[in-house]
Amino acid sequence: MAEGLDGIFLRSKSLIRIFFILLFAAFALPARAQAESLTRARWLMGTLLEVTTFDLDSNTAADPVFDEVDRLERILSTFIEDSELSRLNDAADGAPRPVSTDLWNVLTQSLEVARASGGAFDPTYGSTPKSRGFDRLRLNAKDRTVALAEGAVLNFGAIAKGYALDSAARLIREAGVESALLNFGGQILVIGESPVGDWPVIGASGLTLHVRDRSVSTSGLSQRPGHIRDPRSGAAIKGAGTVTVIARTAAAADAWSTAFFVSGMNPLPSDFDGCAIISSPDNKDARMTVGDCAQYLREEPAL
Repeated sequence: MAEGLDGIFLRSKSLIRIFFILLFAAFALPARAQAESLTRARWLMGTLLEVTTFDLDSNTAADPVFDEVDRLERILSTFIEDSELSRLNDAADGAPRPVSTDLWNVLTQSLEVARASGGAFDPTYGSTPKSRGFDRLRLNAKDRTVALAEGAVLNFGAIAKGYALDSAARLIREAGVESALLNFGGQILVIGESPVGDWPVIGASGLTLHVRDRSVSTSGLSQRPGHIRDPRSGAAIKGAGTVTVIARTAAAADAWSTAFFVSGMNPLPSDFDGCAIISSPDNKDARMTVGDCAQYLREEPAL
């Protein structure tokens, strides 16, 4: 499949996330926690998924996580030719087609963010101009069908990893794990507390955020400015800094970090349980916040 804006955006987002992985590994976990932890990793959805637990009897706790993400990749990826999403896009002709529960859930969550962000996040941005626009999709909730006009495509590159983290986290909780960190290419989801309390996670501008039962997602430009475009206008984004979103779900953190990266200051929905930190590209100490991020900040230095 030819690479489009999705591939460019994913690489840009992945590079900034890899940077935060390295910072997290160096500073986030204290030596005592590292000594007692068990980490397993697997390459999925084009990046590394690491599962860290602190119950040494849970040697197999990561297995259902990896299996679940692998299953979802085969549904939601546009880079797998016979994935459910690829087949839906290939068949776009205006006719309604039934979709799986997972694809439906990702699509409806995407549309919630698209509407709330005024189109700064749009799962249809890879469509032809005539068919582009999330408001042109035709959904039937009763029959769980989706109708894509000819030339329309869906792409969940800016939310699929978050959705997969949420689904995997449910499984690991059901397995009885009460303390874990899932690191998916730099997008973090934490379960419970670390052995020393709230999990310290590196966010925008190198800030250390202290979280529990939350997800943290950071978006930013790579060294290839101009290759990420605003889906509303098609204009290249230039001079953007970094955006970190803290949310209760990884899907919300993933999607909203993209929306804020595109649009800058953007009011969050009144029922959104989270916040955003937006840093300047020229001065890392110049930051704006949306929502209550103060609760995640501490005066003491990072561990």
